[in-house]
Amino acid sequence: MLGCVGIAFAAVDGQVLLADGSPAVNAVVWIKGSEHATPLFKAVMDQRNLAFIPHVLAVPMGTTVSFPNNDTVFHNIFAEFRAKRFDLGMYPRGTSKKVKFDKEGLVALLCSVHSNMSAYIMVVDTPYYAVTDKKGKFHVSTSPSGSGELNVWHESGQTMRIPYTSMNGPLRIRLVRQ
Repeated sequence: MLGCVGIAFAAVDGQVLLADGSPAVNAVVWIKGSEHATPLFKAVMDQRNLAFIPHVLAVPMGTTVSFPNNDTVFHNIFAEFRAKRFDLGMYPRGTSKKVKFDKEGLVALLCSVHSNMSAYIMVVDTPYYAVTDKKGKFHVSTSPSGSGELNVWHESGQTMRIPYTSMNGPLRIRLVRQ
């Protein structure tokens, strides 16, 4: 059955670099094959110290994300991107709001009260995804067998889309500007 579509294969590890060779911190890596995403039970985009935490969140399509305000001030989160548009209105510390992300794509978050606050949610329709760490490294615990497409996105605007075929060994990906 090795190589059949729909069978999980080995882990995929690698490092993503920006065009200048520096690590791509908080890049999203996902592998699209024939399998669709299963929503996460719990996903959180927190607000603390006038910042969204994490700065980049990847979630499978259909996931509901909680937006708790654990800051000392009011916030108003909104998004105006094609994957999801919403405005949660002002809400104080100790409260939380939720949004279901049912469309694949990028969502850019902003706070209408604090212009320096921004974050991203990448909604993927695959169970195979990861966000890179401070060294640009990522780990996808399993990957689809057969072929598909490996995608990488970084907030700098650098992206990559390459054919994927049950790769072995660590990947080294250098992004390009679009």
